[in-house]
Amino acid sequence: MDWKKLSTTKISEVYKRLFLNQCYVCNIKCQSSLCHPCHEGFPANLKYCQHCKRPTHRTRISCGQCQTNPPPYRTCIAPYRFEGIIKTLIHSIKFNQGTHYIRPLMYRLSKHLIESYPPESWPEQILYVPSHPSRIKERGFCQTRAMATQLRKNLKELLGEKCPTLPKHNPLKKIKNTKAQHSLSRKERLKSPQSSYQLDGPIAKHVALFDDVMTTGSTIENCTKLLLKAGAERVDIWVIARTPDREY
Repeated sequence: MDWKKLSTTKISEVYKRLFLNQCYVCNIKCQSSLCHPCHEGFPANLKYCQHCKRPTHRTRISCGQCQTNPPPYRTCIAPYRFEGIIKTLIHSIKFNQGTHYIRPLMYRLSKHLIESYPPESWPEQILYVPSHPSRIKERGFCQTRAMATQLRKNLKELLGEKCPTLPKHNPLKKIKNTKAQHSLSRKERLKSPQSSYQLDGPIAKHVALFDDVMTTGSTIENCTKLLLKAGAERVDIWVIARTPDREY
């Protein structure tokens, strides 16, 4: 008998029983990282523009912006609105070291992605919108990198070999330290420099671009154009939440 393997397995079981089999929000015992009542409190993005997933008062009708200037990406996945408990959890991750909330958010996003993609339509590669090195140094970590890593881990368990790859070194780099998006108005966000990012490394033909929150969509669109110019044939957007108009 392999006692070393047995002890490792038992320790993992005890750790999971003590720390993982509970809701990360309310700490009630449950089989997943988020209990049903807490998930029911998440503001689902049910009425939205069919292209950019901007929350609207109508169901799945293209917004005026997408009708006049369609975004360059193929599809956008944004299961929640950036308000209420979702906004609190994401702010906690970014500004209060609440990295333990990454697990339940990525668990829910991975479930939504599984429901959204046909078996043969998965992207080949996951890239994430990075923070500037000085911002990473200030916070101590890059939240989008941590989220993308956990998301890929969840998808690997569900998809196996069909799971998109996540490069060890993200080829998408932020080269200009612009002001934090939450501190800018909508007009200021739209005027932010379009050359804040650059690519340094190979990319796949079908790419999933991940970010935590999509506000005006200017950053996402600029990064998408950069990927398409570099050889990507299709870019899909994956975000946790989309900001309603009234929020910016």
